Parts: sequence; structure tokens; C-alpha cells
Amino acid sequence: MTFPSTLSSASLNETRTRPSTRLDGMRVLIAHDWIVAWAGSERCVEQLLEVFPQADLVVGVMARSMQDFNQVTRRARETWLGRIPGARTHHRWFLPLEAGAFVTLDTRPYDLIISSSHAFAKIVQKRKRGSLHVCYCHSPPRYLWDLSASYRRLGGLAERVALTTTTGLLRKLDRWSAARVDHFICNSAYVAERIRRLYGRGSDVVYPPVSPKEGKAAPAKRSDFLLSLGRLVGYKRVDLAIRAAETMGMDLLIAGDGPDRRRLERIAGPHTKFLGEVSEQDAAMLLSTCKAFVFCGEEDFGIALLEANAHGAPVVYLRRGGPAETMRPGVTGIPFDNPSPHAVAEAIQTAFRTSWSEEQLRANAARYSPQNFREGMTTVLTQVIEERQRLEMRR
Repeated sequence: MTFPSTLSSASLNETRTRPSTRLDGMRVLIAHDWIVAWAGSERCVEQLLEVFPQADLVVGVMARSMQDFNQVTRRARETWLGRIPGARTHHRWFLPLEAGAFVTLDTRPYDLIISSSHAFAKIVQKRKRGSLHVCYCHSPPRYLWDLSASYRRLGGLAERVALTTTTGLLRKLDRWSAARVDHFICNSAYVAERIRRLYGRGSDVVYPPVSPKEGKAAPAKRSDFLLSLGRLVGYKRVDLAIRAAETMGMDLLIAGDGPDRRRLERIAGPHTKFLGEVSEQDAAMLLSTCKAFVFCGEEDFGIALLEANAHGAPVVYLRRGGPAETMRPGVTGIPFDNPSPHAVAEAIQTAFRTSWSEEQLRANAARYSPQNFREGMTTVLTQVIEERQRLEMRR
């Protein structure tokens, strides 16, 4: 699903013969920040490789556990950053070096560079004349901009010190890297507005791919438990779900791991259970049997919420960011506007009283299918390339 915002209507409706564009004949490089887990941004890369099977894939670093994870990770090539001790396990501490790794990357053999970026992959610049750099921006770095105060407040001592001392420099570097991009595509209208505000650039929206998780068929009846699934980081506000569930006396299962887990375990009571990392099959079973999926953070897009819909589960969510675009109140989930345990508990109670149509829930997720992502990317990239060709012909 695309919402073109940077190509003029005149250029799109031009009546003269359009230049011929063969995407499959281009030399393509996909540059991705890092692969340390298999999450939403990596699924976007997977689908980009379906659009461009001839593409080369370069990542800043890759965790050892991911090197033989699937066909995508096996074909990825690391930058020199992967040879620095500690870079694979503490990649966020090496952000300036990540920028250095991508800025020194030789992209001159390529006609099209697609950076898949939420950090500094978009800084690539050693290009040949006439090449095109398109950034699929998952988000301007949250820890540098809108959520920098939250990361400092909820992070450990070392993280707070690092952010306090380096944020100014990294912001300048981030804006400089954004200026290296010819055209932005992003994952939601919410992120498009942040790109406009922070970088002064327009962008097109192509929503990320969403699919049900693969697993065995689940029992027909749902169980009386709430589910939180995803990486445990402060901005996702899993603490609100814990406090609401404990107040209500409802069982809450938390699947996933991350730096915020220790703090969350101190908050949790007898009704909260931490499952740690779970397999795709176990995640499918949890999503297919939970009473409701609870997400309390302000997310850029929110793939996990739509995955819950894909498994027939309603969502209790904060009505901000990407979920405000993708969810339909009373049809696919129940929103709350005030990020407080009381507001979350009220929304959960409303969700329990609501009669849900699994057909409508699954249909909502189907709007964001991998095929729609591939078609959207192909359409926008073709338009951008042809616009470049027209400009070149006029010179």
C-alpha cells in the first residue's frame, strides 16, 4: 500500500512516452544496519531480495547466532566493523564506527543502492555518477530524537552516560547521512512526518510486510491470558501491561527478551510470567490462544499488533504512532489514549466485553501482505527511477 508524496502529479501524468525501466537488469546493493535478531526490518530486507534477487546484501554487523539462520543471513556480507572485538554483541556502542563502515563502503559498481536503515546504513556515498540511493527508513533513530529522554531515563548507567555525551554529535551525523539520500521511502505516515520534521525531506509510504507466524493449528478456544510479545526495551512500556494485569488479577505472558527485562521482573507480581525468547511455532500458538494482545508503546509501525490480528487476536494498544493508522477501534482492537495502568486496564476490560470477528481481524492483517509490500516498493522505485531518467533526458 503506497501513498506517493514526493513525485509531482505532473510527472506522474505526463503523456509522452515513459522511459523503459527494467528493475531486474540493474546492479543493486541493499545495505542494512545490522542483523542481531530476526525482526520486522529483516523481514523487509527478505522481501526486497524477492524484488531484487540479483542484489548484493551488506550489513554493518551480524550476530554469530544469525549467520546461518536462513537464506537471507547466509548471503549477507559484513562490513569491516564485524572484525572489531565486541561490535557484534554490543553494536549500539559502535554507532560512530558503523557510520564509518558504511561511508567507506565502495558502492560504485551499483546502479541502485537501497539502504534499509534505522541507524547509519543510509550514510553510503561512494557512488558512481548516475547511480540512485533510495532509503527505506524504518525510523529516524529514536534514541537520538523523539525518545532520547526515555532512553536516558530507562537505560542503565552506562547507556545514560553514553547518550548524554554523544547525542549532539550523533544527531549531526544522522542529519548529514540523511542528506546523502536521493529519495526516502518509509513504513508509516507517522514516520514520514518525523522524516519531514527532522530531515526536512518528503517520503513515500510503503507499509512493511506482515504474515501469520508458521506453526501448528491452535485449539479453537482461546484461553484467559494476556500476551506481550517482542523485544523488552523501555519505550515499548511493557511495565504498563504488567501493572494493569496485576491490578486486574489477569495472567500476562511476556514472550521476548531484552535490556529492560531485569527492571520488568522487579515490577512483576504473581500474575506475570516471563517466557524469554520463543520459537516462531510457540509464538504462533501464543498469538492463536491469547485472550488479547497488549501493546502499550508508541511504535513506528507495529508489526506485532498486525501479527496478532493475523492469528485472530484483538489488540489493546496506545492510540499513537503507526498503530493509530493500522488498527480499527472496536473492530481490530481497543485503543487507550493515556499511557497509565488504569487506562490500560479499562481498555482490557472493554476488549473482554467485545465480540470479535476473527474474519475481520485476519482481513485487517491481510492488507499488509508481503505481496503488497513488494508491489508497493516496485511501484515507487519504478516511479523514482523514471523520474530520474526524465530529468537526465532534459539536460
